Amino acid sequence: EPVKETAIALTKHINETAKRLENLKNETEFIIETKVKQVNDIGDQIAALNKQIYALEIDGNSANDLRDQRDLLVDELSKIVNVRGDESTDWKYKVSVSGITLVDHDYVTKMEYGPKDKDNINGPKELKWSNGNHINLRSGELKGLLDLVDGDGEDGKYRGIPYYQNKLDEFAKGFAEGINNQHKEGYGLDGSTGIDFFTMDEKNPAATIAVSNEIIEDLRKIAVAGGKTGGVEDNKNLLEIIALREDNEFFPDGMSKGNPDDFIKAILSNMAVDSMQAKRMKGTQEIVMKNILRRRQSESGVSIDEEIGNLVKFQHAYVSAAKMITTFDAILDVTINRLGLVGR
Repeated sequence: EPVKETAIALTKHINETAKRLENLKNETEFIIETKVKQVNDIGDQIAALNKQIYALEIDGNSANDLRDQRDLLVDELSKIVNVRGDESTDWKYKVSVSGITLVDHDYVTKMEYGPKDKDNINGPKELKWSNGNHINLRSGELKGLLDLVDGDGEDGKYRGIPYYQNKLDEFAKGFAEGINNQHKEGYGLDGSTGIDFFTMDEKNPAATIAVSNEIIEDLRKIAVAGGKTGGVEDNKNLLEIIALREDNEFFPDGMSKGNPDDFIKAILSNMAVDSMQAKRMKGTQEIVMKNILRRRQSESGVSIDEEIGNLVKFQHAYVSAAKMITTFDAILDVTINRLGLVGR
């Protein structure tokens, strides 16, 4: 009974971990869809401002307030995707993402996030333009989310959710097959043999691994004995199964080569390295952003000291001009109203 309950607890833990990873992937995909909608909405707003700015400035008027609004929208957009803004000599403004035009004056090319294969709506998704062309982002929140949901760790790719899903599937499949192969060599108390201890769906092993129904319904089918007539004192096959824990060839390939403990330790080690690297990258990026923001503000920002100095200077100029006008008014009053009596 303890063997069965422990095995059930293990399989349920693997199932729940697989489910949490799948839920995390679905939640990330939903966030991506929200970000794509946000990009399209900002594009529409920029296009509307472009039309207003063009209509005002083509007649020689100034549209500084509208330009400030557009700059804020481009700043907001730059947090989500890598963008570039260009203005032509005829006041028409263009915004591009990864070299492809998102906003061309008053026209917006929409982004989409959906299945790569339209005939397989549940298959892998990709970010693309409305014309079907794939979008390769270089930076921004959307790039990070896509790496998280697509990164399988292959060929230098980011180790995202699919990487850990694949590793969990690899562990579940390898563990079940390793135990089953040894379990089928032994005999149960009822003389049965060749029975799998674990069952699973080969296409989705981590989510479906479970203790065999035959074992759950009849504990006598647990193949403890090494021989058919070994009796209750024969635990040879059980000892062989236990020995698999230290078998360094249990998982023979890849970076997780070794026994089951080695496999799990390798996954946890990768996760720790990825976490530390992400924190370092975040810290470095924050420093870079602060430096860029400081340089930007030094060019376009307002200096309080300079503005106060100018305010005092202009105030003095105003007072001096007011005094000059008062003096001229007094001179004119004397000239017209008093000196004028002499000529009468």
